[in-house]
Amino acid sequence: MISQRQKCVKITDRRVRLTTEVLQGIRLIKAYGWEAFYAHHITNLREQEISRIKKSSIAAALLISTFYFLPVIANVIAFITYGLTGHQLTIAKIFTALQLFNAMRVPLLLFPLVLSSLADAMVAFQRICSFLTAEELAETYVIDPSQPQALYVDGDFEWETTLKLQATSEEADIPAAEKLRKEAEKKAAEKKAEKQKKKEAKLKAKSKQLDDKNPDAADNGAGEGLPSTADDVAQDKDAKEDEKPFALEDLHLDVKKGAFVAIVGRVGSGKSSILQAVIGEMRRTRGKVVFNDRMAYFPQSPWIKNATVRENILFGQAYDEKRFHEVIHACGLEHDLQVLSHGENTEIGEKGINLSGGQKARISLARAAYSTAEIVLLDDPLSAVDAHVGKHVLENCFLQGPLANRTRILVTHSLHILDKTDYIYVMDNGKIVEEGTYTDLCSGGAAFSRLIEEHGHVESGTQSSSAKVSKNLQVIKKNDSTTATALMEDEERNVGAVTWDVYKKYLRNAGGLIWAPILLVLLVLVEGNNVFTTLFLGFWSGQTIHGFTQGQYMGVYGGLGAALSVSTFLLTYAFMVAGLVASLSLYRGALAGVLNSRVSFFDTTPIGRILSRLSKDQDTIDSTLPHIIMQFLVTFFSVIGTVGLVFYTFPYLGIIFLPLAVLYYGASIYYRRSSVETKRLDSLMRSILYGSYTETLTGLPTIRAYGMQTRSIKDAEHGLNMENRAYLMTVLSQRWLALRLEFFANALVLGIGLFGAGFRNTVNPAKISVVLSYTLGATQIFSEMISLFAQSEQNMNAVERILHYVELLPEESDSDAPIEAPKSWPTKGSISVQDLKLAYREGLPIVLKGISFDVKAGEKVGIVGRTGSGKSSIIQALLRMVEAQGGKIEIDGVDISTVGLHTLRTSIAFVPQDTTLFLGTLRDNLDPEKLRTDAELISILQQAWLLPKEGPIDPAVEAKFSLDSTVGDEGSNYSAGEKQLLALCRALVKKSRIIILDEATSSVDVETDSKIQKTIQAEFADSTLLCIAHRLNTIVHYDRILVMDDGKVAEFDSVLTLFDRPDSLFRSLCNEAQLTRADITKLRAEHASH
Repeated sequence: MISQRQKCVKITDRRVRLTTEVLQGIRLIKAYGWEAFYAHHITNLREQEISRIKKSSIAAALLISTFYFLPVIANVIAFITYGLTGHQLTIAKIFTALQLFNAMRVPLLLFPLVLSSLADAMVAFQRICSFLTAEELAETYVIDPSQPQALYVDGDFEWETTLKLQATSEEADIPAAEKLRKEAEKKAAEKKAEKQKKKEAKLKAKSKQLDDKNPDAADNGAGEGLPSTADDVAQDKDAKEDEKPFALEDLHLDVKKGAFVAIVGRVGSGKSSILQAVIGEMRRTRGKVVFNDRMAYFPQSPWIKNATVRENILFGQAYDEKRFHEVIHACGLEHDLQVLSHGENTEIGEKGINLSGGQKARISLARAAYSTAEIVLLDDPLSAVDAHVGKHVLENCFLQGPLANRTRILVTHSLHILDKTDYIYVMDNGKIVEEGTYTDLCSGGAAFSRLIEEHGHVESGTQSSSAKVSKNLQVIKKNDSTTATALMEDEERNVGAVTWDVYKKYLRNAGGLIWAPILLVLLVLVEGNNVFTTLFLGFWSGQTIHGFTQGQYMGVYGGLGAALSVSTFLLTYAFMVAGLVASLSLYRGALAGVLNSRVSFFDTTPIGRILSRLSKDQDTIDSTLPHIIMQFLVTFFSVIGTVGLVFYTFPYLGIIFLPLAVLYYGASIYYRRSSVETKRLDSLMRSILYGSYTETLTGLPTIRAYGMQTRSIKDAEHGLNMENRAYLMTVLSQRWLALRLEFFANALVLGIGLFGAGFRNTVNPAKISVVLSYTLGATQIFSEMISLFAQSEQNMNAVERILHYVELLPEESDSDAPIEAPKSWPTKGSISVQDLKLAYREGLPIVLKGISFDVKAGEKVGIVGRTGSGKSSIIQALLRMVEAQGGKIEIDGVDISTVGLHTLRTSIAFVPQDTTLFLGTLRDNLDPEKLRTDAELISILQQAWLLPKEGPIDPAVEAKFSLDSTVGDEGSNYSAGEKQLLALCRALVKKSRIIILDEATSSVDVETDSKIQKTIQAEFADSTLLCIAHRLNTIVHYDRILVMDDGKVAEFDSVLTLFDRPDSLFRSLCNEAQLTRADITKLRAEHASH
């Protein structure tokens, strides 16, 4: 059982991890129409899990049936021994002995459950031990206030290899990933062995040459320890690089206090890794990292808590109104807070799900600015914001304002701001290749000069835009006193007893008509066997069966005991199998309900809540519920059998059941009112706890960098204590019931005993002993039945919670669509938006206010506008992530509201700003549905400039971007820029007629961006392209520009036409980016020439 449980837990871990990844990336999965694909993989793991549980169920059933048989065996041995020794069995002796042996029944029945719980505890203990003995972060950095520099770094750093990380956290979640990983390891081992053979061959050749020159040397060992040739060294290096993770070598930083330092380089050069290294997230293999003060950290992917805007910015610090609003202004958040329904008290969903990328970035930046840390590490904060907002942040936050006098270390692709920095480090392939001031590097830095030359025309300039962005603080303060409005809906929680409808649905999922008669027959068989065994003892004691010898009586009694054991085994195994059938059916329904639910469900439901139901509640349905229900029904039938047997044997004794029934019924009714509620409260608190853990694990680098570990641990302990309080109430309520039932039973036994003592002269003592014996047995079995019924109802709460997800309102499916889209739709890619109105949920403001525009087939359209203008809402409407409140969208003349969601979304290729990668192989991430061959996928990686199109491939690049490369958790082994390029690869895999790009290259360097734009132009030449962009130079060569403003179409025309209008919004955006008409003409000509 322990072995099977260990194997089962590993599969459960893989299932829960994959489920977590799917829930975190649900928007992308829906946009690509991958729900069915990932549901299949999760269900496949679930089926493997059920298979393991079935195997352990056989052992559990054998164990339970054995312990059921033990009292019978004890009876057989005792009565046979008693008969063989010449004693006469009497009714009084038989029933007294039966009650004594039956007293063993409950402990023996509980013993298998104890063993099962012990197996679970041992597995849990081993897992906790593995976690507690795992390698911990060593001293990652030192804070030395006496150090003159703000930051001094001298050392080597490396990431953990993906395979090592994966081994630590079990296997990959996608079933094929493990096989692919092993194949990759095998290929690497073969390659290494081949190189080793070549090396040995060269060594032998070298040795032979020396032997020819000096024959005696061979005998004297002169050939040993030969120096390696240049080729040998190269081969050794190649072999090591095959296994070596990305590393920062000879990293040396010497940052002065108060300096503004920039780190630049191409995508994947190691810029973000420098910041990860100094905060301790990379392994330091040599050297030291010393700060002279505390630090604040802005990660490339901002970590946003499920809390209010204010709580996210304060991050545990005291609220200072003046400083808070200075930070809000500096980070350009005033307009955003005005738009948000409750200003700074607006609740933000998990991972900032209800915010734009730019808003998440600026709230994370505001957290760093509000902190009192003297050193601020900023990982590309300007890529996620518009040019004018970026300029405002630069001028009012970095150069002036809250960060002006602090030490700022900025990773950036915005090279136009470098002339405002004090010092610059240029990265390439994990090394600092150049460093110096802007002037020095411009005059003498080859690598830096190439970057500047490639940079070309970008959003730059020194015009102050603060006047345009700044709003009156009074506008924001109007919401300060407003209480925070909960975005996350409270978890639904039924009140009162579990309804019979829940039991019926559970039975229906177990097979209903199939299993119900089977289980009923087995229950009758077990209890009938039990009753007949007792009656047979009466026949034996009275020798009422004519012609039966003593040996025959013994043989029949032993056979009845064996039959009871077999029937108990069949009943136990049947209950377990039926329970697992119900569990798998409910899980499939719940998973489908979650994955097919509307996007708004994920906006208002924490992931921890969903995981709690699909893991802990599911485990209860797997293991605990079938056992409890079986024991209750067995006990219930046993009560019926006992009552029937008493009336058959001593009819007048039936009166003892009347007070028992009244007392027990009263206690159970009173108990049920609270027991189910405490169990529901326990489940509710556990969901909150799971959500807190998930959120904390996601934000560990930020938490560590801010030194908030102690606070996070206290928060976790508080959540655990709250959950334990609810669980303790559940256990105490069970003890309350058990105590009262025991009291009623003992009071009744005492009364009968006193009655017998008082009337000992008039009542036959033998009859009193029989009555006492039956009373003891009856009270025990009644108590057991009431307790088991209460536990069954408590555990049915898990079914109740799972059924809620089974019955979630789904999005529209293809089968519900009023019409079928034409075959190969869309064939052209024309888009017509007519009077479109959109609100994200009922009661929220309209974000698209009756917009209309047409896009011709094959046309390339750039979409621009300030934050909150409605750009991303157009994409949400096109993909039907949110259903329109009014108006319609037509693609090739077909109203998309009449097309099935899967058909619509698989017909559109979407590249989001925040890319989600899943644990597994690169192949699985690019093409999970296996639409393309390996050769085609490699070609696509080349088109995205992740692999060279010709010439030798760098071993490090090959290891990272081969199709069998392992992708870590959330793509942790890839930079943000590399993730965006991989997302573009997904679009190239689909090659749809309509392509949507949402800031698809915001995190890549300008040279790579330029190459990608050429790829997009070539590969999507015949496709309709909609592109949201902050970098205007990436879209000025498009056919037309759509300018959004406050949820309306402000402008929609060709680039030059809009630019030539002095009062156009597009012209103002170009002015802020310092793009002239000559620049636009030149860029358009360059793209036209390709």
